[in-house]
Amino acid sequence: MASGEQAASGQRKAKPVADAPPPPMKRTRIDPSMVGYIDDSAVRNEVRLRLDAGFDMPRPDRAEYFYAGSSAPAANTVAVQRTLNFQELYFSGEYAPTKFMSAFVMVPYRWIEPFFVPSATRAPDLFSGGGISDVQAGLKAAAIYSDARNLTFQLRAYFPTGNGVDGFGTNHYSIEPMVLYYQRVSDRTALEAEAGDMHPIGGTTYAANTTPTTSQNFAGDVAMYGVGPSYQLITRDSYRFAPVFELVSWHVFGGLQTGQNSQVQSAAGINVLNAKLGGRISFLNGSSIYAGYGRGLTADIWYRNLFRMEYRREF
Repeated sequence: MASGEQAASGQRKAKPVADAPPPPMKRTRIDPSMVGYIDDSAVRNEVRLRLDAGFDMPRPDRAEYFYAGSSAPAANTVAVQRTLNFQELYFSGEYAPTKFMSAFVMVPYRWIEPFFVPSATRAPDLFSGGGISDVQAGLKAAAIYSDARNLTFQLRAYFPTGNGVDGFGTNHYSIEPMVLYYQRVSDRTALEAEAGDMHPIGGTTYAANTTPTTSQNFAGDVAMYGVGPSYQLITRDSYRFAPVFELVSWHVFGGLQTGQNSQVQSAAGINVLNAKLGGRISFLNGSSIYAGYGRGLTADIWYRNLFRMEYRREF
């Protein structure tokens, strides 16, 4: 009997073991900012090196947003400027003593290449060359700061360190308050946005040849707003890649611009819309590289084409 009981017990099936619960899904980390043209809402310690190459800028003095306008109508001996190409190299640094507040500075160096309508009797008044442009500095304050959402207020000041006569600056101070937003939509998708206004302090006084003489300020307020969704397409242990599409728009509230045949006219009411397509590759050591292309979509443009390369290192 004992041996029979042992045989019977040996034939009994082992009690099934309950399946172990699956490990929790690892949440994919998204860099706080993937965009290349919209301002970054993240508050952090970082350095950036950025290079822009812009082509076909027909109204570079519009509202003194890019460079300074003239103080009087152009003489009959001055050639008519048709367009302008430029390159600009920026070095910027940001320091955040806390996760809610930071200060930053940006130093740009600009090269310009103006093109004029050929004429045997008129000479250009602007020439190709390079020089330091207007230095920028400012503060960022995060009202909301989390892995999923950032809401940041930014205040930027522009200093007239570039020579506006040579096309390297605006010859006036400006102040630019902005609101920056970041929203994590899913494990791979994020949405970023900005809205702000560049307000000139001073500006070139333009005196028209009229009777009586009328004076106006070449500089004017320029509002900008943009949105940029990104999608983390490739995720690896050592790097991640995200394409990003941005739409950026400007509205000019006032000021002047030089139109065709060197005739100065009002710039108020002009709207500009640009589309930007690019991608950012981020590495685990805190660095990232962005490359993108922007194109003007509206009849009024700042530039027709713009290429941008950027290296960013977070500490």
